Amino acid sequence: MIFDSIRNRENYKENGKIYQALCYLAEIKRWEEVFPDTVIQEGTIVANPVTFVSKEEKECMYEAHEKYIDVHYIMEGVERIATADVSSLQIKTPFSEQRDIGFYQGDESGRYLLKPGEFMVCFPSDAHKVAMMDKTPETVKKIVIKIRV
Repeated sequence: MIFDSIRNRENYKENGKIYQALCYLAEIKRWEEVFPDTVIQEGTIVANPVTFVSKEEKECMYEAHEKYIDVHYIMEGVERIATADVSSLQIKTPFSEQRDIGFYQGDESGRYLLKPGEFMVCFPSDAHKVAMMDKTPETVKKIVIKIRV
């Protein structure tokens, strides 16, 4: 798992796909510039805008993927995300190969507050509980990039 600011994207030059995704994100200046299913690299990297109202932690659950790395980048609002190694959690909804997602419950190993300009990279071993509010519910606009491993 990586938690950082987009200003520090140059630190990730050695990881080509992640760096390519971060460079794409750094170029976006306004939410209106983001389009669903934007292909950054054919068959490998795709970006999608996501808008939601953050909610209480008890309404959220961990998710994890096997085929993709997730990059969560905040454009507006704040989002709390908890992380845990997927092997330390209990299965809530069995993993779906077709959808490349499984849902889990258990204890966190880390908790992060993402603000505009910050990103989190979640690898297949990183279960992540997303969409949690900070103090009160608020509208969050973020970009989720899927990078095929």
